[in-house]
Amino acid sequence: MFLTEEDRNEIRNQLGQLKNETELILFSQKIGCEYCTETEQLLKELTETLSNLKLVVYNPVLDETISKKYGVDKELPVIGVKSSTNPNTENVKFLGIPAGYEFTWLLSLINMVANDKYPLQPSTVDEIRKIDSLLGLKGAELELMVFVTPTCPYCPIMTINSTSFALLAKNIKALLVEVSEFPHYAQQYSVMGVPKTVLKLKVGDVIKEAFIEGALPENKFVEKIKEFIEKNM
Repeated sequence: MFLTEEDRNEIRNQLGQLKNETELILFSQKIGCEYCTETEQLLKELTETLSNLKLVVYNPVLDETISKKYGVDKELPVIGVKSSTNPNTENVKFLGIPAGYEFTWLLSLINMVANDKYPLQPSTVDEIRKIDSLLGLKGAELELMVFVTPTCPYCPIMTINSTSFALLAKNIKALLVEVSEFPHYAQQYSVMGVPKTVLKLKVGDVIKEAFIEGALPENKFVEKIKEFIEKNM
């Protein structure tokens, strides 16, 4: 058991009655996945705590169609979210178990999708929508790849903001990676500390990258994104 009764009461007080029916989606398998069982148990306890929230578990081999839709291959577990009230939920994925400080991200994800509550300033929302429109006009896509660990107190700043941006924008995706579970990413992207964010701009077959070390407040994060896009598009 992950959640005590005290934890459950605190979660209910924090999120209240969920307004929109929401699904947590878990891509998992029993064999060859170190944290799949624990992740499923954590999400199950959370969905038992909140009404209007349910868990759907898929196997990427048996459920090939939806796995392709979410871009899930062999790296597991992967957490996604779905709601009929938000067309951009497929833009968000978390690789690994959202334990430790990243449990804050999970609760924030639910609050955004189920209650339409985004932890952003109105000016930030406006800027993200402008960026999304520009990306759409150019046929481009921006991916925010954020590397985190459960013991990092600053990581949720970047995972929550990246998730907010992706849920508000058709052309922005958030890929959040618990890097200690996927060490090949640490090697590939030279992750020496967390949070580390990779900005990936895809225009046709061309991919441009930039890196942000550490946590930034939302306005500075948006400025970095705008500068990166203006330089490369």
